[in-house]
Amino acid sequence: MPAGRSNAETYTIDDEIRVPIVLSDEDGVAHVRAIFRRLRTTGDLGPRALDPGDTLELRGNGRNEKRATVEVSIKVADGHAPGEYLCTAIQAYDANGNMAMIKNPTPSRVFHIVDEPKKDDKKMEFLGWGD
Repeated sequence: MPAGRSNAETYTIDDEIRVPIVLSDEDGVAHVRAIFRRLRTTGDLGPRALDPGDTLELRGNGRNEKRATVEVSIKVADGHAPGEYLCTAIQAYDANGNMAMIKNPTPSRVFHIVDEPKKDDKKMEFLGWGD
């Protein structure tokens, strides 16, 4: 694996993925979207490694601050395919509605979604029907 990828955060169903992004804009940072695409093969960051059908958008807001640490987030749901996700772009709007697209931000950011039960899950027991 390339350097820096072994520390990728791992998430499972119902976890909240939170990624802080530091941005600045003279007019103020407003709405931010980080676009992550699932990698077809682990350890390969080339364009052919990206799955065109699996994209996650994490969203956040900079509250119109000139320098903002925006925490973009999304909750992991049943429809999110397991695998590694790489940030391929950041779409950011300033307070006036102007959009900037930052493609392939460096250093890269990767996280994992895994399909496994929570460690603290307990077996559910059906006790019957209520009155």
